[in-house]
Amino acid sequence: MKKIFTTLFIFISTLSISQPNTDGFLVFYNAKFNNQFGRGNDFREYQGKLIIQGNQSLFTMKEKGNIIPLDDKFNIDVSPDSLFTVYKDAESSSLIFDFSDINQQILYFADTLHPMQWILTQEKKMIDQITCLKAHTQFKGRDYIAWYAPSIPIDNGPWKLGGLPGLILEAYDAEDDWHLVCTSLKPTSNNTFLFYEKIILKGLEGYEAYTDYMQKIFRRIKSTLATSQTGDCLTCENKSVIKLHTWEKIY
Repeated sequence: MKKIFTTLFIFISTLSISQPNTDGFLVFYNAKFNNQFGRGNDFREYQGKLIIQGNQSLFTMKEKGNIIPLDDKFNIDVSPDSLFTVYKDAESSSLIFDFSDINQQILYFADTLHPMQWILTQEKKMIDQITCLKAHTQFKGRDYIAWYAPSIPIDNGPWKLGGLPGLILEAYDAEDDWHLVCTSLKPTSNNTFLFYEKIILKGLEGYEAYTDYMQKIFRRIKSTLATSQTGDCLTCENKSVIKLHTWEKIY
């Protein structure tokens, strides 16, 4: 009996040592986005990337890009055509998203971490041989559908989406203007997010400040176009109609 116990103990110890030392995942998504949402069709292909390390994560969705070092310990993908970049820290309930203004200056704002109320269903499908369940929600003016994997108990997902009992492997809006599907998921480790941690320490304005900023830009554009018009616009047959189109609802 003693001999059998010793053999079993050695086998278990060997398994423990052979396991990779990681508490993170690297998730890649094939993505498409309609740049003319609500107006027409201009679909472009993107690659979404979700880096999860412990309680922190970073999602980026880029058509193409380069890696530019921001400091000695952190690199971030950047490109002129960057969308939906979001950093999350579950421990501090923090969410940061960026916005590139008309001068191509990147601004950062805070938002609520996973406030959406999901309706869960029992509808199933396989994504890359992983069983997923369907859920849907309304979030800032749009209806979203997500397919999450209960076998991967991480309540995270692409962009601002999350809060489900499993990692989101596919997500899209009801109009299918934005659609992502997981193509690869693998363990990773030693990812750091010092750049965003420093931003949080400095303090950020919230989503209301973002909406105010967008309204100011919109008013500035309208004013510029109005002053550039010539002639008696009260009798103009053709008048320019200016509308503000934002992916998230501007309150």
